[in-house]
Amino acid sequence: MVRSALKWIDGTDFGYYALCPEPYVVSWDGTEAGDACDEYAARVDLPGHGDVLVLGGEPLPATYFAEHLTFARWYTAEDDLGLARAVERAMDSDGWEDACAVSLDGDYRLMDCLVAGEDVTEADSIRVRVPEGRYLVRSLFLDVSPEEQFMLERLVRL
Repeated sequence: MVRSALKWIDGTDFGYYALCPEPYVVSWDGTEAGDACDEYAARVDLPGHGDVLVLGGEPLPATYFAEHLTFARWYTAEDDLGLARAVERAMDSDGWEDACAVSLDGDYRLMDCLVAGEDVTEADSIRVRVPEGRYLVRSLFLDVSPEEQFMLERLVRL
């Protein structure tokens, strides 16, 4: 797999990523999102810290497009050179499916859902800043071509 300048994390052996509140990362023990592990996108309540978004289904590399509040997971492709343009075009697609609603506010880390936070490093996580609000998580299987496919989840303000 060839990559561009995008930062990808490929640290999940289990197929699930958590958007964990930054202040809670070191306390994360890897079991908090266990109930959400049957969905591609789900919300888990983290007492005292609010909602945690869980993305999953398959152990795919993941990245984040801050300008679109959109997560992308690498399904199949030779490279990701056209992904930014494809994500831009996908914003107007009518193929998005509603997944769940989450309340988010602040700094987060996208990281392997089932790994203890004390073991999470900068290399295997992505820092994500989300403006305060309630969001609908919408999913889209992005079929750029038969050889280029990505799974997208975006946050749409409610």
